[in-house]
Amino acid sequence: MGRDSQRKLKPRVRNHRPVYSPEEGGEGLRNPLEAAKKIEGQWVVEGGLASRLFQKSALGKPLSGGKLALQPAELMFCHWHRHLPLPSGDWVVQQMTTDALFMHRCAALEAVRDGGEKVVLFNSLSDEHKVNCITGTWALRWNRNQHPSRDEPQAQVRWFGSQDSVDWRELLEWGAAVQAQNHKAEILVVDGEFDVTIYRLGLEQITGEMALPHLGESTMAGLAQSWDGRKESHNGVFMAMGKEHWPLPTVGVAQMNGTWLNSVEAEWLEHLLNEVALSKLGHLYSDLLSRGLLCRPGFKYGCRWRLYCEPMDEAHAPWLLSPEDEAPSNWDGACLAVRLAAGVHKKWLCALHGEEWQYLSIERILIGRD
Repeated sequence: MGRDSQRKLKPRVRNHRPVYSPEEGGEGLRNPLEAAKKIEGQWVVEGGLASRLFQKSALGKPLSGGKLALQPAELMFCHWHRHLPLPSGDWVVQQMTTDALFMHRCAALEAVRDGGEKVVLFNSLSDEHKVNCITGTWALRWNRNQHPSRDEPQAQVRWFGSQDSVDWRELLEWGAAVQAQNHKAEILVVDGEFDVTIYRLGLEQITGEMALPHLGESTMAGLAQSWDGRKESHNGVFMAMGKEHWPLPTVGVAQMNGTWLNSVEAEWLEHLLNEVALSKLGHLYSDLLSRGLLCRPGFKYGCRWRLYCEPMDEAHAPWLLSPEDEAPSNWDGACLAVRLAAGVHKKWLCALHGEEWQYLSIERILIGRD
């Protein structure tokens, strides 16, 4: 649509995260500091610098003698934002040799700390805070006006690459355990150009205001008679019972003076009338109905259902839902699903079944603005 010079909005500047070299006169190293030294396998700074990094920014883990141990990703953050020289000119290459995900870890930490939030990596945490970390947690996060020495953390954090697989059940278990600690469960996703998107997980207690009505004997008999005369069609059935006589307002769609049921709705109704066993998807649909929700196809939104709390002519659907078996297999797909949901002012849910159905939500957030 025209040349760049004709565009009204200027593209945002990409963060290339350059490495500065004192020998090259890198502008990132104003007032050069003494580089960290490797002592007993740890990168260590000392003196006033160590005190400032920990007291003001909660970076590193304090050691005896006024020293501070920095994890490699923390050291890199200090290079970018605290003018700390790297230990050597080939230090980044050395880190990549021992840790193939070094660049991704650095990007994740830098993205969430850049706005002032205090994110402390697991190995830099005090023992007091480590015991509260759930297996899989990469770091704890404090708000910018807090400090680990005096405040409780706000969130537990993990990171993934955008093409990493998503284990929805493990993610649900981690999120539930984090919430049980009264912490927020947050995910950082690093994409192919090292941009980082931040998400928050939640266990949703979804309910609606459209409870299934009690059906008397005569109503059930009328439904059974109409069911016996049903006409099967493509992925569903047609029942010659019009809207004015149809007793289940959250089941089926009025069409051509009758009611159309898709395959899942038809399965549920047959279960109601004849006690036929439900499939896993039918069981999920039954749980949603029991919560007073109205399920409508989510085809236009890339999901199984959109869920309404109130009648469709009174309110929009607050949720889009996919069962675990139909949920995206990697973070590329998950991010797309969440972004599409947010674009239509809805929250995306993944439904998982254990002893009961549980609903895991994922929403994109901006740290410090949520």
